[in-house]
Amino acid sequence: MTFRDIIEGMHRKEPAIRGGALAGSDGLAVEEWSAAGGLDLPALCAEMVQFFKESGRLAHEQGLGGASEVFIAGDDGLLFLQRVTADYYLLLVTAPGAVPGKCRFLLRQGASRAREML
Repeated sequence: MTFRDIIEGMHRKEPAIRGGALAGSDGLAVEEWSAAGGLDLPALCAEMVQFFKESGRLAHEQGLGGASEVFIAGDDGLLFLQRVTADYYLLLVTAPGAVPGKCRFLLRQGASRAREML
């Protein structure tokens, strides 16, 4: 099994998932998958990993502990980023009709599988 297989498996369970990637703590995509193209996953990884780190700093300052997941709802879709390890993150991009709870569940499962592979 590859990281790409993990993301494709999430898409099979939730067709609204448009793509995803495993990214390093430097923001570089290690492996990515997209259902239909049109996503700039390397750029999203770079931006979202930095956003995650800043969100974690803010959460820690407010007594919430370290961040483990970030979710952004946009007009045209949803973004999810889950910390896999201290050095890796799993990103998902969905269509607007996706069910956030289901996507978060699948993301957690995917992160667990990815953790086992690292």
